[in-house]
Amino acid sequence: MKNFILLLLLALTSVVGRAQMAQFQALYIYNFAKNIGWPAEDNSKDLVITVIGDNSLASELNKLAATKAIGSRKVVVKESVTPNGIQKSDIVCLGEAKSSQIDALVSAQAGNKNLIVSCKKGQCAQGAGISFLSEGGKLKFEISNKNISKRGLQVSQKLLQLGIEVD
Repeated sequence: MKNFILLLLLALTSVVGRAQMAQFQALYIYNFAKNIGWPAEDNSKDLVITVIGDNSLASELNKLAATKAIGSRKVVVKESVTPNGIQKSDIVCLGEAKSSQIDALVSAQAGNKNLIVSCKKGQCAQGAGISFLSEGGKLKFEISNKNISKRGLQVSQKLLQLGIEVD
């Protein structure tokens, strides 16, 4: 019985931990969007965020989108199961469970002016603009100015200073 209770507590802690991580990641993504120089022609359009393979993150982003905009742009959150077939999206976020699809995502989004965010450490080396990592129980992010610039976007100095710059 004690083992069952211990397993149940561990499972609950894991679920709460994932939900809390999704909340933090959603807040970070909102702040990334505020600190990216988007093409001028997009200023009158919705800011579209597509999440691949992470329902918790998409749910948290939808909660933020219901009450917050990015400048004058309304935020629209979409979900996808794979990197293929993603329509116009300003931010594409690859969930950790789908991180093995980073190469397919970068390839599928070639030529698009968007920010690719990965929920797995080290994926800037494979083309992501930003990748999340956890150090000492704290959420941090790697950022590749080179990868972001290749996609026709500009990143603020503030954002570069807050992240761990890689290239």
